Amino acid sequence: MKKRKLKECNIVVGEIGISFIFDQSLSINKIKYYKNEFVAQNRTEVKLNIHHGNIPENTEKELVFDSKTNWSLYYHDGKYILQDRSFESSSPPCKVIVLMPDFKSGDIYLSDEEFYQSPPFDLLKHPLIEILMIILLSFDKGVLLHACGVIDDNGHGYLFPGNSTHGKSTIAKLWSENGITVLNDDRIIVREKDGEFWMYGTPWHGDFNEVSSKARPIRKIFFLRHGKKNSAVRRKGIEAVSMFLTRAFPPLWDQKGMDYTLGLLDRMASKLPCYELHFMPNERIIDFVRNLDK
Repeated sequence: MKKRKLKECNIVVGEIGISFIFDQSLSINKIKYYKNEFVAQNRTEVKLNIHHGNIPENTEKELVFDSKTNWSLYYHDGKYILQDRSFESSSPPCKVIVLMPDFKSGDIYLSDEEFYQSPPFDLLKHPLIEILMIILLSFDKGVLLHACGVIDDNGHGYLFPGNSTHGKSTIAKLWSENGITVLNDDRIIVREKDGEFWMYGTPWHGDFNEVSSKARPIRKIFFLRHGKKNSAVRRKGIEAVSMFLTRAFPPLWDQKGMDYTLGLLDRMASKLPCYELHFMPNERIIDFVRNLDK
């Protein structure tokens, strides 16, 4: 029997690599590639084989976590399974990721409707790969934050955590219009390395669609709020940890992962200057941030 030819695309986000392996015969215009950002030849932690057509049906399912909206995680036959439906949904999933217990390999199953959509199929489409990244980070690697990250001209990294409507995309646009690198306006990975906390851009953006795979150590953290003037109040200890937690994507289904995540957020709060920032939506906020506690 002739061995089928396979093609591999390696994606690296926050120094965590995922290989997507699919049939060479698939037309190139059916897959969205990330040639300029997040694609690398690095060794990857996870290998996922892509299939399309029929999605396996599992009858005996042990629920691990249900978002109640657009994804759920369950256990079946010794494997973890992510699907793009609530566990309670009556509609069949369009996308399923079957993962081995060590989360180092698995299979992605796509319905034809999902795969042959226009524009081409996005390898990193929200939410399942993002949830997989949260799982991988929880193994003592880092945390995904609801945040905007920028790298200033002086090389300083500023992190702006915030929930929806708090102004992350506005901040991203203001800094970008001044020629400053924006990593992402909505999702930032933070990892602890050699006593420093590094922030990494991700592909999962919000309203501001420019992203970067670059990384920098974080110098200051600003929890965003809209305001009638630019002002900042220092936040420390449990108050800062709580503000991080409400702007994080923690592994709520895994106690060990939660313990690690809370410990990481606590170390960030104790070692980095954290502020609650009220800001006006104009470029004066840039100098305000730069000059704060110089």
